[in-house]
Amino acid sequence: MLVENPDARKREQTEAQGASNSLNGLTVAEAFRKHVLEDEEVADLGRKVSRTNSAVFSEGQFPGSFVDFHWPLHATAETIAHAFVRQPIVFLGDPLPSPSDQEIAASRRLAERIVSFTSLLVRCDLIAIGTAAATGLEAPIGRGQWTRSDLLIDVQNSAVCEMRNHRPVPVWTGVWLQLPDQQAVISERAVAELSPEPTRARKQIQTKEKSRRECLDWLSAMMSDRTIEPMSNDQLWSEAETKWPGTLSAREFVRCRANALSSLSEEQRYLWERPGPRRKRS
Repeated sequence: MLVENPDARKREQTEAQGASNSLNGLTVAEAFRKHVLEDEEVADLGRKVSRTNSAVFSEGQFPGSFVDFHWPLHATAETIAHAFVRQPIVFLGDPLPSPSDQEIAASRRLAERIVSFTSLLVRCDLIAIGTAAATGLEAPIGRGQWTRSDLLIDVQNSAVCEMRNHRPVPVWTGVWLQLPDQQAVISERAVAELSPEPTRARKQIQTKEKSRRECLDWLSAMMSDRTIEPMSNDQLWSEAETKWPGTLSAREFVRCRANALSSLSEEQRYLWERPGPRRKRS
């Protein structure tokens, strides 16, 4: 049986918190450069890589012979190493080029740092805020989005893209990062430590959390139902405000909507991300 090392776990949490604090307020491009490309070990290995790929470490280009600033969020060490030596034209009979030991080492470290960066977003140690390309509305990007295998980060334009017909297409633009709002969690913990009995403040926190969960369930069920005509963000918020008056903030509604959208199919997500006419009601 494997026993988790509490010291290692605590050290990992401390490092993640430090990384999150250092990236707070940066654009996703700035944060990617800082956490991945400017990592000390990556920078040291980059100096040993051939000059033809120096732009990877100095300018943020993805490895290869083409000028490309899109980095796949789930690139492996093998795919990055292959990109270092990829040629635009390969003639039959010619041996395929192999990456050098330095390029393999750099690729391995780059892949590790990309995983570390993505984990901060999956665990919600950092929240990404972006403008949806389909609607023009700014909202948090749901944590489930960061597990998608087709996502890329545009390190030049601070955009998050997805692959469509073998081309990266922006899904969220102007993306920036912020620390999660921990105020409710801190308040609830403080109230629980002061008194084992439910207090008025604690009940208010629990009521708001219950409203948030109910709102998320409501949005997820409605958005996944193909018989329901999609509604605009303003229309949804108007209904949510009526259902949970005084217990659901506009900020929490936006987060619930982003999480609900992240669990939809691409077709349903497109329909609900763009404003649509209000459906007729009996």
